[in-house]
Amino acid sequence: KPWLLLLALLLFLADVIATLALSGLLVDELLARKLRPASVRGAPLGAAAVLILLVTPSDLTAQQSSIADRFALEASQATRLAYVITGAHDVDSVSRAGLTGLSNVLNQRTAVETGAPIGVNLDTDESAFFSLVYWPITADQRALPEETVGKLNRFMETGGTILIDTRDRNLSSGATSPLLQSLRRLTRGLNLPPIEPIPPTHVLTKAFYLMQAFPGRWTGGQVWVERGDSRTNDGVSRVITGGHDWAAAWAIDDAGRPMFPVVPGGERQREMAYRFGVNLVMYTLTGNYKSDQVHVPAILERLGQ
Repeated sequence: KPWLLLLALLLFLADVIATLALSGLLVDELLARKLRPASVRGAPLGAAAVLILLVTPSDLTAQQSSIADRFALEASQATRLAYVITGAHDVDSVSRAGLTGLSNVLNQRTAVETGAPIGVNLDTDESAFFSLVYWPITADQRALPEETVGKLNRFMETGGTILIDTRDRNLSSGATSPLLQSLRRLTRGLNLPPIEPIPPTHVLTKAFYLMQAFPGRWTGGQVWVERGDSRTNDGVSRVITGGHDWAAAWAIDDAGRPMFPVVPGGERQREMAYRFGVNLVMYTLTGNYKSDQVHVPAILERLGQ
C-alpha cells in the first residue's frame, strides 16, 4: 500500500511536469529560477519532500495495520478456539495441539463447527472475536502492560471467558508453587470476580455431558468459577481456573494420536477431559440456556392455561 501511494504521487508529479513543459511554463520557470536566491530555488523541492512524507504512511504503520487485518479476517471466518501465546514454544505448541484435538471432538459430537485454533498475542491481537480463550501459565511470563490489562478487562466485561490453567494441579488457597505465584503476578490489575469451586448444580456439569469431575492430564485439584451471585454475562463465568493441564490431555499429533499420557486414570480420564472441554465450549457459546430448562414445564403449563 505505501509503495502504490508513492507510485501514484510520482505519476501525478510527472503529469504536472509534462503539462508545464507542453504549455511552455516550465521553460519560463527555469529561466526565472536563475534570478532567485539559492534558498528560494530549493523551496519547491522541499515542499515536494514534505508532501511525500505527508501522503505516504510509514512502512511500520502499514505493516501493523496489515497484520491486524489478516488476524481479524482469520479469526472471524469461522468459530475458533483461541489460546494465549506465552512465548514458550513447547507450551504454545501443546496449546495448539490440545485445542486442535478438542476442535475435532466438537466437530464430531456436536453441532458446533470449529475452524483451526488460533494463537492470541494479548498485547497486539484483538480477543473480542472469541468466546473462550485458553491461558496456560508459565513461570517466566512477564507482567501484563497496563494497556493489555485494560483489553482483557473489556474482553471479560463484554462476554468473553478466560480458562486459566496453571498446569500443576495446585490451586488451593495458600499454595506457593512457582506457577501459582506467576498467576498472581499476571492477573494483578485484572477485574477478576469472586470465585468458588464449581457447585454440583452448575451449568458446566450438564451443558452437554453430565459430569461432576473436570480432569485434564492431571486430576484431583479444584476447579473454580465465578461465584453465582456475581455473574452478569448471561450467567457465564468470566473466568474459570484450575491446574489440570487440559490442553495436554486434549493434544493430538499430526496422525490424530494422543501426545501425552493422562494420570492416574488413563484413557477413561482423557475421555472425561474431552467431555469437560465440550461442556466448556457449549457453556461459553450458549450461556445459561441449560439452567433455563428447569423453567420449561412451568412455562408450558402457563401457555396451556
